[in-house]
Amino acid sequence: MKQAKRYPFLKLQHTRLSFYFEDQSGFSPLPAEHKFRQWIWHALKNEYRRAEISLILLNEEDARAYNRDYRGKDYATNVLSFALDEGEAMFAPNPDTLSGDLVICPQVVAKEAAEQGKTLEAHFAHLTLHGTLHLMGYDHISEEEAEIMESLEIKLLNQLAYPNPYQQDEI
Repeated sequence: MKQAKRYPFLKLQHTRLSFYFEDQSGFSPLPAEHKFRQWIWHALKNEYRRAEISLILLNEEDARAYNRDYRGKDYATNVLSFALDEGEAMFAPNPDTLSGDLVICPQVVAKEAAEQGKTLEAHFAHLTLHGTLHLMGYDHISEEEAEIMESLEIKLLNQLAYPNPYQQDEI
């Protein structure tokens, strides 16, 4: 019987993606840490050889404070992205390495998933990809930018076997 070649995909992923995960949200049930790592890697692997990403899950009160302090918006939001090369003169950006922080509020994600009729895992996958794309420089301020970012999100989620998160918006 012929054996398939063994290629250390996970070892390669762990070598190229330095990933720090912390859950301060007190929310349950959450996707496993390895799922978050997988979603982040899937978003960036074709554009970056290396990445250093921190993902922190915060409760609504702390997520609201971050959103207020950093964006001037006084409410808890689903995901915030902080790219380390934005306004940080002390960090010399390496074009081959993506560095940044993601903050996700699981309580907001759960509310949105229920309101939109999505599974919790699919919505976490979408927002993790969405936040990672922001770290990569994608945005949705203009209609043209939004179309580019949304089509990439749909493509990436489809590759991971998750449904189009914008489908209900198109009905």
